[in-house]
Amino acid sequence: MSIITSLNPTGRQKAQVSFAHSQLVLFQSRMKWGIVYALATMAGLLLVPGTIDAMLAETNAATLVQRIVPLPLISLLITTGMFLLNDLLDVDLDRANGKKRPLPSGQVTKKQAWIFITWTNVLAVVLSVATANFASMILVAPMLAIGIMYSAPKIALDDRFLIKTVVIALYYMLCAALGATTAYSLDPLVGSPVVFIHAAFMLGTMRFISSVLNDTGDVDGDKAAGRRTIPIVIGRENTIKMGMMMVVGMAGISWAIYALDGIGIVTASFSSAFAALMVIRLSKTIKGAKDKDFIRKQHKRLLPFDLMLLSGLPIGVFML
Repeated sequence: MSIITSLNPTGRQKAQVSFAHSQLVLFQSRMKWGIVYALATMAGLLLVPGTIDAMLAETNAATLVQRIVPLPLISLLITTGMFLLNDLLDVDLDRANGKKRPLPSGQVTKKQAWIFITWTNVLAVVLSVATANFASMILVAPMLAIGIMYSAPKIALDDRFLIKTVVIALYYMLCAALGATTAYSLDPLVGSPVVFIHAAFMLGTMRFISSVLNDTGDVDGDKAAGRRTIPIVIGRENTIKMGMMMVVGMAGISWAIYALDGIGIVTASFSSAFAALMVIRLSKTIKGAKDKDFIRKQHKRLLPFDLMLLSGLPIGVFML
């Protein structure tokens, strides 16, 4: 009897450790992009002129923490949950595309993935309520809706040509907007929306470009699955050229808004420098457009550009 008793707790302990490890593995598999989207929320907090002054004027430290700290965590949780839901429902396609993620590799079970998706989304809602900010709570709703509709059967926005990429860009912009929903940002945002709208446009465009480049590496598997992505429709090389034209357009629009006194010269100049560096990076990608492994490496190398944009735009606002 004593032997059975000693074995049972051991068995339960191994099962518990296995489950905890699965949750960690799932989080780590999508942590990088979850952090990027969380940084977009933090940047959004700083993309509204006057927000920093309002924050510095706050005399209650607990209120400051309550209103700000949960916001990037919300984006982190919803994003990782959204990506894992897509991984779960696209597990066969990811396996066909040779992606070494926890689900297609069999490292974790579907049940463990469902549990991860559930608790990340529930916790995100709880954190939104904890902010005691109605605007923040309201904005979480479309973020959750996009996360579900992107992969949900019968809706599956990721199967819809062009809409898929536009929705990803829109979600990224919503993450930035979440940062601008604090009580310190709303009044300045209503009074001067152009600066934030321009920044959100820049962030969304960058996410669009990054997304189509990622799709360029998945052409073979997506085509076999009957999907119609931008690289499949217009070709791999044309997709990269489109991205180059879009970043040039980002710079042109920035200077046009500057001419109308909508943004400062620092932001406009930064947009041009950013566009030039992106064109150089994308031009080096064209030569290996048909090599999926090469494209995936190039997609990963766009991360510094994401970070550059997320830091450069707030600096431009600060310099107004």
